[in-house]
Amino acid sequence: MSPIGGSRAAPEPARPSRQRGATAMEFALIFPLLFALLYGVVVYSYVFVLQESITYAAQQAAANAISVDPAVAGDAYVDTVRTRVRAGARAALDWLPEAQQERVLGSGGESVQVDLVSDPAGSLVEVRLLFGLAGMFPAVSLPYVGEIPPLPEALTATATVLVGESGS
Repeated sequence: MSPIGGSRAAPEPARPSRQRGATAMEFALIFPLLFALLYGVVVYSYVFVLQESITYAAQQAAANAISVDPAVAGDAYVDTVRTRVRAGARAALDWLPEAQQERVLGSGGESVQVDLVSDPAGSLVEVRLLFGLAGMFPAVSLPYVGEIPPLPEALTATATVLVGESGS
């Protein structure tokens, strides 16, 4: 029995010759977006790990300053603190490849900024680490989107520790 209003013919299946290349065209349109998404996930994941690592390294380096006794170190107190802080930062970032360690620490740890600050509560040691990202990841340029992934120029981490209380 035919439906109301007459009979309808079933639509003809698409001929393979009309579909030739459609899958390749769809792939060509979707692949750049999927690649950009995957590349962004990988790069941002690594940047996140780097940020957490240098923050941890700054905390560990600042904690190493506590182990220096001002009474024992005497006049060499500041130099001893800087040496221990830089050694702590290097140990915390030991898992990084050598080239990336040098981006943060310098060749001999000279890039680790260590400041001793007098405060009403006592003496503070402030540790700052800077990780330059310039040129570390290749940027991919997509039409209508621009360069991906957009990254900061550098990652920074700061940690402060109280090493001596005020005598008041």
